[in-house]
Amino acid sequence: MRYLYFAWITVGFVLTFLLIYPIFWVLMLRKAWHVYYQPVSSIWAWLWYAWCFLPVKAKWEFTPDKKESYLFCPNHFSFFDIPLLTLTIPTYFAFVGLHELLHVPLFGRLFRTFHIPINRNSMRDRYRTYQDCKKSSEAGKSLVVFPEGGIWADESPTLMPFKDGTFRLAIELQKPIIPVTIPYNWHILSLFKINKMQWHKSVIIFHKPIETKGLTIADVTILKEQTYHIINNTLQNYYKK
Repeated sequence: MRYLYFAWITVGFVLTFLLIYPIFWVLMLRKAWHVYYQPVSSIWAWLWYAWCFLPVKAKWEFTPDKKESYLFCPNHFSFFDIPLLTLTIPTYFAFVGLHELLHVPLFGRLFRTFHIPINRNSMRDRYRTYQDCKKSSEAGKSLVVFPEGGIWADESPTLMPFKDGTFRLAIELQKPIIPVTIPYNWHILSLFKINKMQWHKSVIIFHKPIETKGLTIADVTILKEQTYHIINNTLQNYYKK
């Protein structure tokens, strides 16, 4: 049954993406239309979650200001995290993700247009990514950065150490960090371990903002540890249930 469910969600991903892609393609034609990408993406995420029969529960510990841009920092245990964030974040935002995504057919061009790729092996590319993040933030766009730097969790997920870059960026932009906890998505799909996947509800918790105004680069470690502890403590509380 798990293999059948994996096949079902894979087919659903392809079909829903191909259904929505013509709209994405039109939005890519003019920069003035890019603002409509977020609601269309939310529709795609909703369609895919509905196809997978997965209920979603989003918990907000604060009321987001749609006029404010934030830096969302979620844990990353599953490939389902991206559509879940797309579905639940109400503000216009961009993912900051690995440049390897640019090589994915169809999605690569989409990612290049609406999101921000990063190549951590290139100093020049990291600087370009910082400039792109700065421009996006100044334009009122929020950013979603996975501070672990990728998916490392296996069948018993453990929050990996956070990288400094996310928090340096938040301080340099003077934008509030929103710690985000996603406790259950690894049950659904974790690193394509089909024999371990199962149906499970998706829960996402958006914690209170951590202000960065007035902080300096010297505060990166403290900010990083504060964010880590909020997410990790929440994960441990959910795993006890």
